[in-house]
Amino acid sequence: MRIGTFVVTLLDSKLVRCWTSRPHLQSLYTLAAAGPRMRAALGLAPTGGGTVDFKVDGDALARTEAELIAATSARLPVHPLVTQDLHGRSTVRCWRRNRDLRVLTGDLVDVADRLARAGYGGSLRFATVEFAEPTGRREGKLALVYLFDRGTFHTAAPGARPLDRALELRARAALHGSLPLEPVAQRRFVL
Repeated sequence: MRIGTFVVTLLDSKLVRCWTSRPHLQSLYTLAAAGPRMRAALGLAPTGGGTVDFKVDGDALARTEAELIAATSARLPVHPLVTQDLHGRSTVRCWRRNRDLRVLTGDLVDVADRLARAGYGGSLRFATVEFAEPTGRREGKLALVYLFDRGTFHTAAPGARPLDRALELRARAALHGSLPLEPVAQRRFVL
């Protein structure tokens, strides 16, 4: 009887994963238009770094399977780094040394699409792309955060304590009209 219960549980988890909603990936491609606006309005340039964050509910086997799918993305010249935090959220970190925002955006979409096609679309939380001052000063750092379930963006000043709301608001003003911005402040992820 225990084997039958195990098989039913395993099939149920696989079927539920297949029925989860697919994330909005098309809006992520509009991110490439943000580069020139960020440089002109704020003096920030892409760093070449970005992440895809997801949280797999269930057992360690499902989480490991999702991490393997994300880490073996076919388009990336170097396999991305996959880490996990204390809350069970996994982060796939992608890098482009030439800082090409269009290619980096394609990499992030590829990782997210592979996870979605494998049935982990409902596990995708957000993707980030980092911008910084070309001089490398720590004060001028900003991330654009893409919410997969809403298909919208918001700005975040990672690591800034207290939060640099002035920089975030200037970035929102610069991006208004070129990206679908998140209107609900409670939907923001603090990085």
